Amino acid sequence: MKRLLLLSFFTAAVSPMQAQLSPNGATASFKGSLPPKPTAALSSEQEAAIEKELAAVTQAFAAVKKHARAADAEIFLKAVRYALEFDEWYDKKPEDGVKKATALLDEAKKRIESLTKNETPWMNGSGLKVLGFYSKIDDSPQPYGVEVPEGLEFGAGKKPVPMWIWLHGRGDTATDLPFVYSRLMAKKPGQFQPAGTIVIHPFGRYCNGWKSAGETDVFECRDDATKRFNIDTNRIALAGFSMGGAGAWHLGAHYADQWACVHTGAGFADVKRYQKLTPDKYPAWYEQKLWGVYDVPDYARNFFNVPLISYSGELDAQRDSAEYMIEVLGKEGLHPPHLIGPGMPHKYHPETLKEVQAWIEKAVAKGRDLFPDEVHIQTKTPFYGRMKWMNLHGLEESWKEARLDAKVADGQTIEIKTSHVTRIVFYPPPQARKGGGSLKVIVDGAELKLTVGPELPQFETFMSPGPKVPGSMCRLIKENGVWRDFGNEQPFQHEGPQGGKPSSHPGLMDMAFLKRFLVVLPDGKSSSPAVDAWVAAESAHFLTRWRSLMRGDARVVKASEIKDVIEAGKTQSLILWGTPESNSCLKQLAAALPVQWSAEKVGLGGRSFDARTHVPLLTYPCLQSPGFEVVINSGLTFREAHDRTNSLQNPKLPDWAILDITQPPNAETAGKVVAADFFDERWQVRKK
Repeated sequence: MKRLLLLSFFTAAVSPMQAQLSPNGATASFKGSLPPKPTAALSSEQEAAIEKELAAVTQAFAAVKKHARAADAEIFLKAVRYALEFDEWYDKKPEDGVKKATALLDEAKKRIESLTKNETPWMNGSGLKVLGFYSKIDDSPQPYGVEVPEGLEFGAGKKPVPMWIWLHGRGDTATDLPFVYSRLMAKKPGQFQPAGTIVIHPFGRYCNGWKSAGETDVFECRDDATKRFNIDTNRIALAGFSMGGAGAWHLGAHYADQWACVHTGAGFADVKRYQKLTPDKYPAWYEQKLWGVYDVPDYARNFFNVPLISYSGELDAQRDSAEYMIEVLGKEGLHPPHLIGPGMPHKYHPETLKEVQAWIEKAVAKGRDLFPDEVHIQTKTPFYGRMKWMNLHGLEESWKEARLDAKVADGQTIEIKTSHVTRIVFYPPPQARKGGGSLKVIVDGAELKLTVGPELPQFETFMSPGPKVPGSMCRLIKENGVWRDFGNEQPFQHEGPQGGKPSSHPGLMDMAFLKRFLVVLPDGKSSSPAVDAWVAAESAHFLTRWRSLMRGDARVVKASEIKDVIEAGKTQSLILWGTPESNSCLKQLAAALPVQWSAEKVGLGGRSFDARTHVPLLTYPCLQSPGFEVVINSGLTFREAHDRTNSLQNPKLPDWAILDITQPPNAETAGKVVAADFFDERWQVRKK
């Protein structure tokens, strides 16, 4: 039984298009949607009993919801609530589903009672634990598992300890309820038990290949565990197998500077090869270009910055991905170990597993180097351009390969070689500061003299621009083929010769959902009933899909609740649904958007379309915010048909698109794409 908890104002707009979508967001004929249908559905009486108990425990939780560790209790409530909403009952018998839900509610009651006394006994001692944190993306409680070895002392006042992050494999039925229950009731640890080391198991927002919100989940989970257990941030290993191996490839390549080492066990590394696509089966040109968001071969040189070890079973079909990556890395001059489990299918060989563990333990003991003499960056977007003390801040054209190689040549000289790069931000490491306040930089053969401030404290953080210490960072810009010192007196602009898409505004609608966002629904009507119906259906579809796939309740308001859209955009991206007629926030921003939008016509990219049957989708940095943007009429651009394999859960649309909504939404698209493109590096419509 489905109980969709959508806000009441959705019910006012009933669309024929909604008939094309089932309650979990998939087309009625599509059977690959996530989460899947139940294997042992509960009776209405069983569900009613669980609902009654959930309501009682939720009421009790209200007394502790502001406690710093409230998420440790709320993860159980969310797991049961979602199981009821999406019929997530995957045991052989309904009674087993009832047993799991009851166990989670019982544990929630115990933890709520402890929190009322400001106690957290589940944090004490060694063993297996399940904890929670509130995500900055949508304030949702997200769970993760922890393994604390016997006798390990941790916490404030104790010696910092190392940590492994283990990324789990794909499990279509591994939603909140099974995940939290398995971690709560687990009797034995995972495959790796490194000595004196905490191992954490992120949930990763369910089944998305550790991309999108699943990517952010890993870092939020890491940071929560780091604070609780006093983790040595320079001795954190990243590892995973199968889907987790794909996640380790992706997160290892895109964030190589965050780990002491990376271990990939099986897992895909790119779309075209893994899907065995031939040219006759290629998608639209822009989707092919967007394979470069996550395809690991496009970021291979980043593994110069972190030790890497791979594993494959001898008989595993996914061995091909690892061997291909070893080939790609070899062409760059990198030759990491690739261990093969003899006679093994998609699993570890016991003896080879010991070799892998010994190798990782050795790398973790050494720890990562925050300020190495050399830094290497390969990327297709500035969003993934930060590495160690160097930030590839701007590209000549996003989604085309850019490279940067920097090294400390002597005590006051840094040599930088680039390809397809227009802006560089870096923090001179201590070994390059022996000249005091002067620094020589040789970039692509051009010599520059820079003045720098005092030595920095540790500056690197996930998805942040670093500290704003006057004179401490250096900024270089390439204009008309010539590099110069940009200085620190003014920010890089998005217009003019110093323009470009920075890491804070890299483009793509999907990128907004890695950060904090707020959904803003219409507060009026447009001149087109068809457009209003589409907006109502698609916004509801997105909110349901966010819950079902990304396991969180998106924050939602009506446009009338936002008085100053610029002020609201200082702390979050705004996901605006509707038209300037129907959404007052869109009306406030209309003049700042590159869209000519009236009741009759929608113009973008030099073309004009009937506004009664066409809808623009786009992202644009018009909020005057360094970290947030607006997204108009779009949620995640990959849909239910792409959930059949994590390798397809990638962005499907560029910076903007025009949809003909006379084609009803389905499991692949929200309408017929009649025009789509990227904005240029100055956020202007590209000339054809």
